[in-house]
Amino acid sequence: MSTGGATEEGMDPGVPARPIATLVLVDDDESTLAMLSAYLRRHGYHVIGATNPVRALELVQAQPVDLLITDWMMPHVDGITLAEQVHRLPGREALPVILITAFGTEEVVDESMRRGVAMTLPKPLDLGRLLTLVGFATAPAPPAH
Repeated sequence: MSTGGATEEGMDPGVPARPIATLVLVDDDESTLAMLSAYLRRHGYHVIGATNPVRALELVQAQPVDLLITDWMMPHVDGITLAEQVHRLPGREALPVILITAFGTEEVVDESMRRGVAMTLPKPLDLGRLLTLVGFATAPAPPAH
């Protein structure tokens, strides 16, 4: 079995043919959503995008998801509140959430962690750091001893 290049047409060499994990990515800025989705797909992730938290909540309810990545400041519902709503869904209580924010103050980070966000990333985004955190958040749990 090969673990090297992808076999599906149009995929970058070195990217697994099967997605590493399924992510729901939500950002009300469509250009940011498109750029981050493309970046994560190039690295082997199956990305489902949403431009609003209501749609993101529907997506998380409708299918298996390994990670939610959300912007903080969005109309109607902010990303921290979305994380709380997702964690109230049956079977989604432990879904990891990464919050992206232009306001990465210590207070925002503290509040987000208290309310169920696993990690917070400041804007402008360091894409390498995002990829590292996504990998960490979606890695299989080590076997119990």
